[in-house]
Amino acid sequence: MQTVLEDRIVERWDRAFQRGELLYIETEVAHIKEKEIEFQIRVAPSLAKKPTGKLGVKDEEQQKSKANPFLPYSQELFVQEHGKYNILLNKFCVVPHHIVIATKEFEKQTDPLNPEDLECIWFCIMQIKSRPVLAFFNCGELSGGSQPHKHMQVIPLPSDVRFTPPINSCIYGSQEFKKPGEIFDIPELPYVHYISLLDPQQLSLGHGRHEEVSHYLNDVFHSLLDAMIESLHKQSSLISLNSLSYNVVMTSTWLMIVPRSKEKYENMSVNSLGYAGMLLTKSKEELELVKDAGVLNILESLAFSKQNVIMDESN
Repeated sequence: MQTVLEDRIVERWDRAFQRGELLYIETEVAHIKEKEIEFQIRVAPSLAKKPTGKLGVKDEEQQKSKANPFLPYSQELFVQEHGKYNILLNKFCVVPHHIVIATKEFEKQTDPLNPEDLECIWFCIMQIKSRPVLAFFNCGELSGGSQPHKHMQVIPLPSDVRFTPPINSCIYGSQEFKKPGEIFDIPELPYVHYISLLDPQQLSLGHGRHEEVSHYLNDVFHSLLDAMIESLHKQSSLISLNSLSYNVVMTSTWLMIVPRSKEKYENMSVNSLGYAGMLLTKSKEELELVKDAGVLNILESLAFSKQNVIMDESN
């Protein structure tokens, strides 16, 4: 049974799509299996071209002026408010019902997530009942993000595959039992990352517990952020901590953070979704590039290799 938020997302997405106010980019999906992870690679040739048709004039004007798409936002893409946030449809989406959570007032995308951000993310995750969902946040110049106005994103995932998102196969497939709050990484992944399972008891959204949930999620996020900064600080030659870039991926059961050293492999930009096991390519040639190079090799080259970073042995 769908919730009020989910009903609004579906209704407004259908209307905006019919009116040409958003562009749904159809893709072909390929799968590449490495280290027991079945990576999902979407191929969207139309992304290599400028949008045409009804979207063209508005978007060309926006590109010329470099306008903030969230100030003002398009009324056709508005879903609802939630506290200091506007929940909006993603104007250019490869997955239907992809939403963006944007602050009403300008805040910097380089600022870390805070309790209010995390509470709104959790609200959206909990309100989308018909399919599993994934939330993500691209922070910093090298994270694969494209807008300086602070925003988080939530996308529905396929429900007809065993592991969704693909990274779940190694988080739950071969890992020994981990307690909620324990920071760990996955041995099979060659790049630096930090994961913590979420405590379902702490996240039970009973009446009046929203503030407690937001502070709990904030504690988990900052424990991961602190662990990442501490490890990178030991290797200060690798990165300036004043310009730190990283990806955040979150589901209803875990939270992950991945520091970034580069945005692109060749000409292919990779954001947080890549570290959830889902990459987007703009051509069959790019897909072949991914196959030849190897998904894990690409992700490692854009993050930090474990071989070059001293990990905290307590994690």
